[in-house]
Amino acid sequence: MSATTAPASQPSSQQPTPPPTAEAVLRQADRDPSGAAAHLPELPPDALSDIFASLSAASPAGHLALLPVILSLSPSPSAASAALATLLSAPAWPSATLLAVASLLRDLPPAYRNRVPAFLGKILSLLPSADAQDLPALAYQLLLLASKPLHPRAVLAGLLRFFGGRRGARVRAPPSIARQVEGTVLMNVAFVVKQDPALAREVLAAVKADAAGALSGFAVAVLLAVARVRRLNEGAVGVLRDAATVSRRDYRMSRRCKWLPDCMKEEYTRATHCVEKGLLKAVDESIVGREHVVPSIVQLGFLLLEVSDGERAEETGLGEGVMSTAEIGINMLNSLFEIHEMARNEIIEQCKFRILSAKPQQSAPVLRLLGCLTRGHPFPMLEYIAHLKELLDNFSFMNDKVSTGLISCILPLTKFSSDLKDYIILVVRKAMFKREDMVRIAATNAIVELIIAESRKNEANPFEDSSSQPSSSQHPETQLEFGRGLFQELSGLLRRCLSQQTSVKEVLYEGLIRIVTSDSSTAGNVLDFLWPHFLNYYTEDAECPLKIRSCFKVENAKLCIVEPLDCLLSCISRILRIQQSSNCECPHDAYKCFGFAASQDNEAGRTSSTDFFVRALSSIQKYLRISLTEDQQGQSQEAGSLSSEMAHCHNLAMLGIIEVFVDFSASKLEKASDESKEMIENEILELVDAHSGFERKRSNCREKIARRKGNASDATDKHTNEPKENSNASLQKLHEKRGKFLDSTLYELSVMSVKQCNADSYNNCSQRPSQTKSNQSSYLVSFVLKSFLELFKSLATKDSGNFRIKPYEDLKELIQPIMQLIWCLLLDSNQENGSTRRNMTQAKKNMECKKDQLYLALACLKELLEPSVSRDHSSDIIEVILSSAPPNIEDMMDASELDKNDTTMVEDRSTKNVHVLLNILKMLYARVLSQSLLRESEAVTELILGVSRKLHLEQRRLVGNWATDLCRNKTLQSPSMAREVLKLAIHLTPAQDDMILVCEIAAELKKLMTSGENNSRDSSDAFHIINCKTKSSLAAVCLQIVELSLTELDWGLGKLKSMLTLGYDSANIDEDQPADERAQRLALEEALYSRSTLVVHVLSSFAHMSLKDTQAEHFLKLTAKFYKLLTRMSKSQIAPKGCTQCIPSLKFQKLAEVTCRMLTSPLYDFVSSVQQNLEAPRNRNLAKIRRESKCIPDLIYQIEDYEKYLIQLSKLTKVNLLRHAKRSVARDFRIEDKSEEQQQEEDGTPANAVSSDDGPDGEAGGPNTPVESYADENASSESEHDEDTGGLKTPVEANADDNIRSSIPCGSPMQESESNEEGEILARRKRAKTKQIVQDSDEEMEDE
Repeated sequence: MSATTAPASQPSSQQPTPPPTAEAVLRQADRDPSGAAAHLPELPPDALSDIFASLSAASPAGHLALLPVILSLSPSPSAASAALATLLSAPAWPSATLLAVASLLRDLPPAYRNRVPAFLGKILSLLPSADAQDLPALAYQLLLLASKPLHPRAVLAGLLRFFGGRRGARVRAPPSIARQVEGTVLMNVAFVVKQDPALAREVLAAVKADAAGALSGFAVAVLLAVARVRRLNEGAVGVLRDAATVSRRDYRMSRRCKWLPDCMKEEYTRATHCVEKGLLKAVDESIVGREHVVPSIVQLGFLLLEVSDGERAEETGLGEGVMSTAEIGINMLNSLFEIHEMARNEIIEQCKFRILSAKPQQSAPVLRLLGCLTRGHPFPMLEYIAHLKELLDNFSFMNDKVSTGLISCILPLTKFSSDLKDYIILVVRKAMFKREDMVRIAATNAIVELIIAESRKNEANPFEDSSSQPSSSQHPETQLEFGRGLFQELSGLLRRCLSQQTSVKEVLYEGLIRIVTSDSSTAGNVLDFLWPHFLNYYTEDAECPLKIRSCFKVENAKLCIVEPLDCLLSCISRILRIQQSSNCECPHDAYKCFGFAASQDNEAGRTSSTDFFVRALSSIQKYLRISLTEDQQGQSQEAGSLSSEMAHCHNLAMLGIIEVFVDFSASKLEKASDESKEMIENEILELVDAHSGFERKRSNCREKIARRKGNASDATDKHTNEPKENSNASLQKLHEKRGKFLDSTLYELSVMSVKQCNADSYNNCSQRPSQTKSNQSSYLVSFVLKSFLELFKSLATKDSGNFRIKPYEDLKELIQPIMQLIWCLLLDSNQENGSTRRNMTQAKKNMECKKDQLYLALACLKELLEPSVSRDHSSDIIEVILSSAPPNIEDMMDASELDKNDTTMVEDRSTKNVHVLLNILKMLYARVLSQSLLRESEAVTELILGVSRKLHLEQRRLVGNWATDLCRNKTLQSPSMAREVLKLAIHLTPAQDDMILVCEIAAELKKLMTSGENNSRDSSDAFHIINCKTKSSLAAVCLQIVELSLTELDWGLGKLKSMLTLGYDSANIDEDQPADERAQRLALEEALYSRSTLVVHVLSSFAHMSLKDTQAEHFLKLTAKFYKLLTRMSKSQIAPKGCTQCIPSLKFQKLAEVTCRMLTSPLYDFVSSVQQNLEAPRNRNLAKIRRESKCIPDLIYQIEDYEKYLIQLSKLTKVNLLRHAKRSVARDFRIEDKSEEQQQEEDGTPANAVSSDDGPDGEAGGPNTPVESYADENASSESEHDEDTGGLKTPVEANADDNIRSSIPCGSPMQESESNEEGEILARRKRAKTKQIVQDSDEEMEDE
């Protein structure tokens, strides 16, 4: 009973709960949004509408949290739209509102998910106004939204844009707070990526898309954090590596593309610097709470070192402070080694692994890194000597360049570790006994470098303080003994090199000079070391003191060099001069016969090796003077190939020996008196004259050997075009590599040459000069020019010795006399007439000699102006060049060749000097063209191109106009010279005028190269360089320019596609693309389509030409490549799904029209002619026929693929892009008659395309018939789709029936029986379709 009465009594004791009101729910939402949301279903509809209407941007966050539940209760659609529109239209949202909306977006009902892009775009646009403390929570909510997944790409792109500082966005906080905010966001990203693999892939894609603009520091930090996830490591680090590589490639391409807009060039420069700063900033910020990304930085740094860049040589000359990928990696790892002790062991281990396992080319940047570490951080590196010893253990198994570079990197540490020095010596001792020559060379270089490093250590020892330093009187003696002791310790190893191959001896002699140069106190020991070896090739009392024949031997019927005697004599001569300059206190009258001072050992009463060498060189010099005067060289006259080869080797040896004594004699000119100077100059002239004679003999011997062996290439390798080993060509190659002149000697020789040139000019004007004296002066000029050319080339190479590289001031002083000599040759007007002597043979020789001297002068000038030689002083060097010119140079130049506006309108002195030099080069260019000097014209062309790069665009345009005028007015018969002139004009002409010039040239070539009876023209009236002899060469130049343009267009199209992708992504979230990005895209698009239109005009002219087999194949390949680019352009114009399709720009429509009208139709005729030539019965290379037969199908496929996408684009945009398309009638296949008949019997319907014999102007295939009219229209396939598109079919399918029809013989019974019925069916169908297309075209014309 009680159980039944209790419930009955309960309602009477409690009051019923009142229904909740809107105000109560909102008050509860301020405290507990989730609890308030539970009461929303209990509210009446009016209360819900009131709450919904009260929500705005200023509402509390708890009120906004009710929005998803309110929308799920299905209020009226109009009220929901009005409320959401009001919220979106608010100009600004508080930070709390941003956070609340970001958290509720993922809970919106499915019916309202279409509003997410609008809210997302609003949130991302208002991120800069948010409070810094709310940004981490806001970013976390957006990441949760992306993992839903709801528009993950847009969320990630917006976060990267904001925290990366793109579009002016930044965190409104001090730098320290902003760094903490970014660190928290990075932690959230790393956490979300670990939990959601799909979102991780979206992160990589978003950063990769962001890198298309510029990789920011925040994006780098994101990827480095993501790389800590094992499964994402390779992809994340790969994106960073590709971003650095692509940015450098884009920078180079932007500098090479003349047609690229200036805004795009500036953008790629900015992006390149941004990538550098982002990567280096990640290293700097890794010390402030981001130590977890250090392993990723190490991995990325070594990946940048390993980038296999085919243009690594170009990367070193990027300019504008742009670093190469290897330099970025080196700087990253170097900074990381400095600031993170925990990363040092990993960096050293990675260096060791890559040096031992990588190829020599890939090890070079790693060695550079190791060198930076040892020089910049020597004391931390001392802890890793054990690792370096492990590297040295593999010294004998490394490549010679790698082992030599490794020793150079480690040597700075020997100043602080004697144990490391001893270990290097031990390793080198073992390597000296290896069989491989390269290992011995590396060991020899290592010994030399070790001795030099020890001598530098003695100059300034950082471990000794002032109290432990000896006094000033004792210090030099201590240093002397220490240097001698090290050389004596290692002299046993060096003595072993004297019994090795020639290459090892050459390295040794060069190293001994460097040792004495670094420490002159070792000169006596070095000479004592060389004297016993020198006695093997020297006899003191003999008539001929040199045993030249002992320097060669025959092994296996091959002549080999045993001793490079000229290198040995050069080494001895230089060491004696260094010793003489160091012994200033010694008397000078003891050895006046040879010009050396006595040594200290001689003063002590003991004859030293210095005295022996002085007497030996004096004896050799006396012998040379007598033997050369009497013309007694003592060459063997034995018959046979061995005698000729021995004579050739003897001549090579004598050339080197004479150069050594020319160098020695010239070194005495500076301090000689006037009387002795004249004697020395006469001696030098005699030596140079003999040198010229030996050069002629060497050339004659080489020709005899080549004729006897039946090999005109003088034993050169056919594949590499390099001299074969142990051949005479290799001997000549070894001789050309040796540099035997010091810079001071070259200076004296150049001064002497200028003096002789001035004397010859005076004698030519006043009296008849001596023929012998004139020849000697001419030989001297050629000799000096060749020596200077070798010097400038050695300065341009990085592997030249340090003692040959001079500072800029020394180089500036050195080039003044040689430039005076060069000006004498450049401005010599007698070169045109050669000589006026009666002896025509001698006159011809003089003419050839002056041509060679002119070429050598131009080559010297070109090498001097190379960026690798001039470096940052190019304007100063040009000023020195002009200051060395004659004072009346302007009077010597032809007034018609000068452009006075160039110099009078320019106030900048350096620019004015460039104009003056260009005017001189223009005059010189006209002269070499008139004389048909090919080598000289090529040299002047390179000079003009190099100097013109220093001008601004408008000033360079004037030079291009001058070169274009040469093409119009200059008549040339040499194909090579015409090709160089045209290349000069094209490269100097800015875009788009350069391609317009190519179009004009191609149009003129078409008039001369068109097959037909009416083609009787021999030359062009518009461009005089075009004639029957030069037309093929100029056509090849035009095709080369087209190929270069296609490469640039391919790159530009890739950039345009990435920019279009970014634009579509912005449109997906209702975000407007920034005006600057949109302007850059439009500018790039316009430039790209304009350049492509000009390429169409050039290719159209070639399609009408009758080309040879090779050029025809090249043209077909280029055209197929161009149509492939056009296909990509058409595909890029088609919007992705879900995006608004835009109408193609007028430039694109013009390109499609010009391509269909001017190129596609003539191409089919060209292909038909090529096929006819292939079928013609004549003797041709089978491989060439196969290549050409493969080009035609590829071209046809690319054309039809392009037209297919044009049809798709036409359907989407309702713009007929194929109004001027022509029916394709050429095919590269043919179907046999039997198979054709069987196919038609199975189909049961006749072919629906007229044959090519039906006349091009008929009703079915008129000249203006669109491509749509070529499609097949079967009755069973006519549907709603046919009404919209006209029954479109791909050109391949449509024209296959056409080919089947055309391949049936005209007299076949099947064709005669079905011709009437087929004609009626075709007529009805074609009339109906043509009527429809004509109406569409008329409507489009009216709209336009």
